[in-house]
Amino acid sequence: MPLLSGLVLLIPYTANLATSQYGELALFISFTLFIQILMNYGIDTYMSVHYYDHEDTSKLKALLRSISGLQLIIGLVLILFFSLSGFFVFQLIFPKGNITFFPYGFMSVITAFFNAYFRAFVNLQIYGDKPVKYFLFGLFNFVVTVLISIVLIYQYPFQLSGPMWGRLLSGMLIFLLTFIYSLREFGISFKIPFVKEIKQYSTPVVIFSLLTWVLGYINNYILNAFETTAEVGVYDFGLKCTLIIEYGVVGLLSAINPRIYKIWKSEGISRSSIEENRYNHVFSAFNILLIAINILVLPFVIKLFVTNEDYYESIIFLPILCASFAFRGLYNTLINPLYYFKKTKVLPRIFLITAIIQIVSGIILIKYFGIWGAVWSYFLVRPLQLIFLWRESRKVFEFRFNVVKMVLMPLVFSCSVILITQMRVFSDLQSLVIQFVIALILVLVVYKNEVKNLGRLIKS
Repeated sequence: MPLLSGLVLLIPYTANLATSQYGELALFISFTLFIQILMNYGIDTYMSVHYYDHEDTSKLKALLRSISGLQLIIGLVLILFFSLSGFFVFQLIFPKGNITFFPYGFMSVITAFFNAYFRAFVNLQIYGDKPVKYFLFGLFNFVVTVLISIVLIYQYPFQLSGPMWGRLLSGMLIFLLTFIYSLREFGISFKIPFVKEIKQYSTPVVIFSLLTWVLGYINNYILNAFETTAEVGVYDFGLKCTLIIEYGVVGLLSAINPRIYKIWKSEGISRSSIEENRYNHVFSAFNILLIAINILVLPFVIKLFVTNEDYYESIIFLPILCASFAFRGLYNTLINPLYYFKKTKVLPRIFLITAIIQIVSGIILIKYFGIWGAVWSYFLVRPLQLIFLWRESRKVFEFRFNVVKMVLMPLVFSCSVILITQMRVFSDLQSLVIQFVIALILVLVVYKNEVKNLGRLIKS
């Protein structure tokens, strides 16, 4: 739902913000996500594995109480830290002086605190097999975020105060809701032994998540350094338009990953199983089709709903940005064993080199090619992640997946998108249709068995 709300809000954002203002907003939102990672402290990942280790209800509630208390303490400490140092931090990050910490940077920190607590509590509903409750909390988040933001955006057009206050106030409401529920269901406590345990598991996850954030958002900051916030706005708008892919992917993974973990736990195995591979293959096929549909539809949707034509500049970058998701199925397959078998210490090492490559390539390419440089650096680093993941993950897990379905098919599809987009032999409409047809044919041919069994898998 947070991803969906971000997608829906693109319409009022583009109608009431110039590209330069939207660029500033994008920088504040990405800063919020950065702080949210720190405040969440890898608790989502910790719970996805440790929840199933506590069959005793009293022990599970004790664990949840400690997690709730730890999150509150981490959040309050970070709020105090940035209250004192935020001004100087922003001077280092934005030497041009065009972005300041007060008031919107500070509001971003508070919003991150609210969102981190909400996210941890809501994800508990997945592990506890409470999909209806998970949906209702997400729906509440979506409704209050969209309604409050839209009212304030139109109340204060072409000002950042509308969207920033909208995010803060909606964050406060979802925090209060989940805080009250957590008090009723398991309470709040704080135990030192638990802190040591979660520190050992989650610290590498936090570092890994921050490196992942670098891969997703550092180009905004590099663009702001070399160009203007208007270029940041155009690039980030194009990137945000791919949120529907992320939305579909995250939603499906929320259903698939817990079931994969249950398969490993029930069978006591450390190698790929037939049932697990079926889930991974269906996910990969779904991912490719979703990418192709977005490449085809997004240009028309943008022109239909976005009235400010300055944002149309981002349309040309969409195929490459969408194709960067092509290997998400293989990514999930490779990273899951590291989470499940609690080998999170290798994650920072895996992604450190990738993040460095992202920063260096981003600086070089953006300096000379502007937005296109940001797009290509974002795309090219994704396959490198898989190389490092494969090297480490196969040490703890024996993979037996179909190479054609998980590797060659996404590779062929992404290469076809690049060739058709860059050759410029066809008209824009012809290029979009050809890319979709190629994806459809590849899915029907390569995943023909999964297509036959799709109904059963969806039901399960």
